[in-house]
Amino acid sequence: MAESNLSLPEIRTFNAVVLEGTFTRAAQRLSVSQPAVTAQMRKLESRFEGPLLERVGNGTRLTELGQRLYRLTAQFSELDQGVQALINPGKGSRLEEIRIATASPLVFMPLIARFAQSYPEVALNLHTATTDECHQVLANREVDVGLFPMHWEDRRLSRLAYRDHDLITIVPLNHPLAGLQSLSLHQLEGESLIFSRRYSYTQQLLDSLVQQAGLALNSTILIDSRTDICEAVAHDLGIGFAFRGDIPAQGPYAVVPIREASAAVTEHVVWLKARSDLPEVRCFVDLTMQILGESPSSCFK
Repeated sequence: MAESNLSLPEIRTFNAVVLEGTFTRAAQRLSVSQPAVTAQMRKLESRFEGPLLERVGNGTRLTELGQRLYRLTAQFSELDQGVQALINPGKGSRLEEIRIATASPLVFMPLIARFAQSYPEVALNLHTATTDECHQVLANREVDVGLFPMHWEDRRLSRLAYRDHDLITIVPLNHPLAGLQSLSLHQLEGESLIFSRRYSYTQQLLDSLVQQAGLALNSTILIDSRTDICEAVAHDLGIGFAFRGDIPAQGPYAVVPIREASAAVTEHVVWLKARSDLPEVRCFVDLTMQILGESPSSCFK
């Protein structure tokens, strides 16, 4: 029976391989030789009944078993980094990379650009996904900061309100509804509609409003990308839906508010409370607070 107690070098090595993607870069990250990384990984994998990594091209990716292990060991990296900062003040807090997941790239791009300008030496890894997907990768510690409308409670997470906007329709310029100041969902009955993915927050909110209005609006056109939805509307394929800040204000279409969508949706900067002291999180949140004109320290109480 294999010994079950993992060593700190094994955990450090495993996490470095996951973060870097290759044994060579993991060795550089840890300031050790590649054979040393290989030896630690072999020792670690010998404790499990299946592989933790699989080869993909010139790199590696986690197996399902590896993903389960990383969700546990990723927390060690944060603890290890904090301890190293105490042992070597000023060295353990150096910011080299930030991983961001956003469901609203257009809304947050000015903030992301401001961060890149303020920290030009920091590598930026940006992942775009749905709100639920952003929440999942943030909770799994696969990213450092999430930028999305967090419309539910999660005690593991802290959030900072960044911007409010509303659900709107995107209407072809030659459509009779294009000239309205606002419209009701009832006016969309019988219209050709363009829906987005059912698990996107945009579609979830629209479905909820339609149900509350007692309607049964349907669509035969499903498009994932907001950019592609705008393009489809411009080509008269139908009427689309989006949050106001998620599409360009000016384009070959009209933007008409929905009267039933009276409550604004708030976009948030989100992070794990347990990771509040990491430089990746603190630098990004402090910069956001500075832009919003608020006190940075108030976020981390």
